[in-house]
Amino acid sequence: MISRLIQWLLPAAALLCLTVAQQDIFEESVHEYEDCRGQYQQPVGIASGAIPNSAMTASTSLTKREPWNARLYDTAGAWSPKVQNAYEWLQIDFGRQFIITKLHTQGRRGSDEYVSEFFLEFSDDSTTWKRYTNRFGIAEMFVGNHDDSSEQIITLVYPIVTKFVRFNPQRWNMVISMRVDLTGCPYTAYTSNFLGGGYIQYDLSQQAVQTTTDLVELRFKTNSPHGVLFYASGNQGDFMVLQMNRGYLNFTIDLGSTQTERGITEVTAGSLLDDDQWHDVIIMRENKKLKVVVDRLVNQLETNGLFYRLDLDKYIDIGGVEHFMQDGIKVKYNFNGCIQNVNFNGARLLQDANSADRISSITVHGDVGTYCGSTAATPVTFPTLEAHLQIEATSSTGIQADLEFRTHDEDGLLVYHPMSQDDSGLTVMIDSDGYIAYKIVSMSGQIIEDVVRNNDVTRMSDGFADGLWHHLHIEVTDRKVNCTVDRNVKVSDRQLSITPATMYYVGGNELFNGFRGCMRNIFVAGRVVDLEDVFLTAGVNIGANVGTCAIRDRCTPNPCRHGGLCTQSWNTFSCDCQSTGYKGEMCHISAHHVSCQMHKQYSNVEGTEIAIIDPDGSGPLPPFEVSCDKDDGNSIMTSIGHDSEEMITVNGFQDPGSYVRLIKYATDDMEALEDIIERADTCRQYIEYRCNSSKLLAPIGGDGTDQVAKTYGWWVGRTYQPMYYWGGAAPGSMKCACGLEEKGCVGSSTTCNCDAGLPTQTSDRGYLVHKNYLPVLELHFGDTGVVTDNKLARHKLGKLECFGDDLFDNTVTFNMADAVLEFPTFEANIAGDIWFQFKTTTTDGVMVHCTGDTDFIEVRLLQSDTIQFRYDVGNGVNVLPFRSPAPLNDDRWHTIHIEKNRKQAWMRIDDFTEVTKNEDADLIRLLDLKTPLFIGALIDYNDGYVGCMRGLRVNGKLMDMSGFLRSGEVYGVVRGCIGKCASNPCFNGGTCREGYSRYTCECSYTPWRGWNCGREVGVNLKKNYMVRYTFDETQGLSATDFQYATIGFSTKVKQGILMQLKSVETPDYISVEMNNNGGVKVVLDVGFQREEVNTPNIGIDFANTQVHVVTVRRSDKGRRIFVQVDNYPPVDHYFQVSDQSDTILDKPKFLYVGNNDTAETNYGFEGCIYRMQVDNIFPLKRAFQDPRPAYISLLPEGAVREDMCGFEEVTVVPEPIKTRPNRGELQNVTYPHAEAKELSPEERAIIAVSVTAFFLLVIIILIFVFRSRLEGGDYETEEATGAEYADDPDTAIVYNQTGLPNMTTKYEFFM
Repeated sequence: MISRLIQWLLPAAALLCLTVAQQDIFEESVHEYEDCRGQYQQPVGIASGAIPNSAMTASTSLTKREPWNARLYDTAGAWSPKVQNAYEWLQIDFGRQFIITKLHTQGRRGSDEYVSEFFLEFSDDSTTWKRYTNRFGIAEMFVGNHDDSSEQIITLVYPIVTKFVRFNPQRWNMVISMRVDLTGCPYTAYTSNFLGGGYIQYDLSQQAVQTTTDLVELRFKTNSPHGVLFYASGNQGDFMVLQMNRGYLNFTIDLGSTQTERGITEVTAGSLLDDDQWHDVIIMRENKKLKVVVDRLVNQLETNGLFYRLDLDKYIDIGGVEHFMQDGIKVKYNFNGCIQNVNFNGARLLQDANSADRISSITVHGDVGTYCGSTAATPVTFPTLEAHLQIEATSSTGIQADLEFRTHDEDGLLVYHPMSQDDSGLTVMIDSDGYIAYKIVSMSGQIIEDVVRNNDVTRMSDGFADGLWHHLHIEVTDRKVNCTVDRNVKVSDRQLSITPATMYYVGGNELFNGFRGCMRNIFVAGRVVDLEDVFLTAGVNIGANVGTCAIRDRCTPNPCRHGGLCTQSWNTFSCDCQSTGYKGEMCHISAHHVSCQMHKQYSNVEGTEIAIIDPDGSGPLPPFEVSCDKDDGNSIMTSIGHDSEEMITVNGFQDPGSYVRLIKYATDDMEALEDIIERADTCRQYIEYRCNSSKLLAPIGGDGTDQVAKTYGWWVGRTYQPMYYWGGAAPGSMKCACGLEEKGCVGSSTTCNCDAGLPTQTSDRGYLVHKNYLPVLELHFGDTGVVTDNKLARHKLGKLECFGDDLFDNTVTFNMADAVLEFPTFEANIAGDIWFQFKTTTTDGVMVHCTGDTDFIEVRLLQSDTIQFRYDVGNGVNVLPFRSPAPLNDDRWHTIHIEKNRKQAWMRIDDFTEVTKNEDADLIRLLDLKTPLFIGALIDYNDGYVGCMRGLRVNGKLMDMSGFLRSGEVYGVVRGCIGKCASNPCFNGGTCREGYSRYTCECSYTPWRGWNCGREVGVNLKKNYMVRYTFDETQGLSATDFQYATIGFSTKVKQGILMQLKSVETPDYISVEMNNNGGVKVVLDVGFQREEVNTPNIGIDFANTQVHVVTVRRSDKGRRIFVQVDNYPPVDHYFQVSDQSDTILDKPKFLYVGNNDTAETNYGFEGCIYRMQVDNIFPLKRAFQDPRPAYISLLPEGAVREDMCGFEEVTVVPEPIKTRPNRGELQNVTYPHAEAKELSPEERAIIAVSVTAFFLLVIIILIFVFRSRLEGGDYETEEATGAEYADDPDTAIVYNQTGLPNMTTKYEFFM
């Protein structure tokens, strides 16, 4: 017959499977007890009046604002304390234990008075109190009201079982005012009291219980630090055990182990639990996912091993076990204390065990009671170094003190008793090593001092500052000194002169460093100290808190990431990150670069360099050693070493694959190797096999299964499949490199050289290059005979070499200020970091933003040189700035790395010194964010960043920004770092200034102007017009300046100065002019003699009203001159003068355009000059800028104006205007409908006449258009009809048959 237990377990487990399948246990969700699900919950009775006035008390209260006025929905009042500080409280007594699931709060109606934040405390005896804590063990700061009337409902993630609660306001508006109620269910306790010997056993042998999901719930209280609470086991080795060890609660489970992989999983779920207070335990498992919750402190992980089903078919034991030599049990004690309401997969184990008709499969062994009669000793907390107790007591037999203490602090006073003689007395302290040090100074001045060390075999250290309860007894008489700490005894027989006084200082004195921690069961001078009386007696309690032990274990669970060592004191903890490869307050940030590419970016070492890299940064993958270098193509090469790089001999392994070599790389983490390989462009690994009569890949008839191999040798890569090919060959070829080459292999082998079976040494070698199969993890060889024959082989495997790194290929450009990419919410409950690189020219913009109800983080570029990390974790907006010594908007890549953890905000820009902002980890809430992580702008799409971003990693994980764009277009974001200048929008040599959302063309160093440098700057001149450019000392040409000039012109007159440079102090000048043949000449007189250089006579008249450009270039210290018009043949003339000749234009003073102030007016240029440049001077562009510089004159004044010389400005097609797509939901709007009114006869007549007139007008217009088209007509033109026979436009003018006005067709030749 199946027991009632099995009847409970099987259907309950099935129901649990269904429930858990709907909710991932790793997701934070509200936990509900079976007896207090939503349909059973109801208000406890404050609002309804079921809770009497006498059950509502407070620290203080104002008149007419008594505690009983704090009833929810009460319109007449609320509770308000007399003193407005953070130590006031409102207390509710339920009269019995309740499961509390929700809190309800309001302010005082119509007054603008309300509480915005508060703590919740609870107790079972109204003496010892605990604060509600969150999943990290930090006191939960509840968000209250935002006005005085609305109701705030707060659902507790993990309900509490309590009889009393206190609301402790921390922030408020105007005055503390509260109206409250709570929701929950009456709690029915099923209790068993274990005295350290008895236990309850449930026999599962009648039918095995197999589960893939489990739920264990129970409550316990104890003052013993050791003991087994729960044990369940099966014959296949599966088990789960919950046990206390040194005040820690440990949970261990094994779902099955193999020879190669153990399945035992251990969790330290809580600490300091031997305080004789009730503690709640919830254990949930879904396949391999495991969550253990102790007093709301959450531990979640995945179980070890390959299995996910729990098989139980032996026993379930509660409160102890029959013997301790069982799997998973580490203590030698059964539980001593009380356990309540054990629920195992729906089975109410204690309810069944305590039932009057208990079934035979449930056995109670030893003394197990059903009533928990233990009364917790009242503790006292010393929260500061100044807190202490002053107790008056005396004993005629000597000095006596006895107490229990627990602390994490070293160097603190426990007991001090001064005697009447100066400096005489007893001092007991915890010294700087954590030992108990006592010192007695007798009345005669005799000194006795010693230390007591912790000799417990289960101790973590030799000191007593370990957070556990320790018992101190010190007694000093005139014959003996006895100091006992736990079982560590120090006794000294001495003759002492002592006279006990009346005052004992416990926990501190102004002469000593104070004790911070907890004490209980205090005895002095042979009598007990009533701590409740101490609390009420003035002058006795100095700053101590009676009724609670507020010590916390900040190191359980370990807050330090990546295996950092946690140490703690009363009010903080610290992480030792040595030997972890990580750094920071929480050991969260990697101390190494993520790749060789980044390492080389910041390294000055050329060539090969040994480095340690961390492929995922702050992620779980460990750092490891690599070799970094660059190949011939300047690509980064990452080499990962292993233990098989030298030649290794294989001998005596005849069977195929009987020799196995497992390759051990620099890292054991295969995921880390895969990360390097996947990010690389290519990877390769050298492999070599040297053989004497030993075959490698010769077919032997097998099918490749485990029973029959295909060949004698093979290798195994990361696909964990045998690979039957060798270096230099292709996958699946079953060949070596020689088998694929034209010359073939040695001997008659068609596969490998070694397969020829030659007695002399040969080899097969090459690179494995298909990275999908790399790295090589195993080498298998055979056919090496026995050790006495001549068969022999040796193998060598090179380092894994990977080239390139696509970490920085994941790049996007934000070209709209309201463009964003959204990623999962930033998680930084304990610690979180964000790393990325950016390149921009903008001065301001938000790069990262994520928010919660009030919390947020933001990374912003400010004023071009400052990065701000702004955040709010419940204590107001904090700003961590870094100001760079140089602008950060210089269109170069810069690195930003931020971290936010419980203790600190941290930021580093490039390789500058990091900046930090420290915080008290206990006084703030953890970062609670809810929106997606927005990259590129605020979550409302304002204050956006414009520029490039790459390599975004959040908590070590690469965020695939480019992936958003593979499937389609994203507003305002493009793949790669592509700015607006990528399309070369600036013409004529203009420099494009990147703006990413826009661009500007810098035309300063070109003759053009305009938005795209496409507008010609010219001047239309008459013979008496000119432009004069005067050089001064600040911007003039030196003697060697003039090397180059270009001048565009259009004219029909064969004379005139295009440009002239002239000196004043000397008669030197250089002039570019039109000659009488319609060509261009350069006239020079710079000291050696007057010279004239003309363009070649090629039958083209440049004075043909066409546009032309002449280029003049001087070189060889002015001895060579080059002149060319358009693309026609140039003249390149060299002046045959000595080296001593003066060929330099000395001190030019003026630059003339069109004429000069000494020439005859008739010799001036008539036409248009444009695109003028003389070295780096653009005279016409300067002449027409606004305002015109004083060194430029336009003569006659007011007559010379800018002209584009017939050109049109060249522009680009403007981009279409983009606007952010509407993300809002469509609104269902219904407009009021009005019936249409009928038209009156007058209105109908008017409409008819208007329509008729319109059609008549259209007909008339059409008739007129058609008549014009039919009549047609010819017109005469003077176009050059002979143009089809010309090679260029200028020749076409000469060949014309119709004739053009003022155009000559004959030439005069200048001799």
